[in-house]
Amino acid sequence: MCYILLPAEIYPDRYWFKYSFHDSPDHLNFKKGTVQKDWAKSPKFHLQGEVDLGRLLHFDWFMTDGPDLIGPRLASLIRKYAPRDVQLIDAEVTVNGEPLKGFQVPNITSVINCLDMEESVYVPLLPGVHGSPPHFISVAFRPDALQGHGLVRSNEDISLIVASAEFVEACHAESITGIRFQENL
Repeated sequence: MCYILLPAEIYPDRYWFKYSFHDSPDHLNFKKGTVQKDWAKSPKFHLQGEVDLGRLLHFDWFMTDGPDLIGPRLASLIRKYAPRDVQLIDAEVTVNGEPLKGFQVPNITSVINCLDMEESVYVPLLPGVHGSPPHFISVAFRPDALQGHGLVRSNEDISLIVASAEFVEACHAESITGIRFQENL
């Protein structure tokens, strides 16, 4: 069974991290499904304002205006269940100027065909434009879609992150917060 990984439906606005766009790698590089090498700069995030650090650190997946950001517990599960699928990149994170350790940007590098296009429901993203990418209304996964992978990007829609049942079960067992898993859109 496959699941779509999505951000949690409830996440406090005051805990949204700001990405340092000017002195960090291009945030779009983390959405392409390709390994990133030779960093001249580390990804940098900051958060200012009234922050209850205990509540903030209750989350394992953090909302940002840049690339995805995860904490150490989720990074540990990724290393265990999807080691060949995700490049974990150390991030520099500060809250009210104080550095926090153990945060990483997950760069999902495995991109596979995992959707059954005949059973999925979709429309052209740009109606009337020949070759427009699909906009999925609902998805159906191919049998054995993940082929032994734990966490991948769908080749049919690179924005879809797809997780294996084993990864989902491990996240539930560890009470990972900040994300949710759905069987469909």
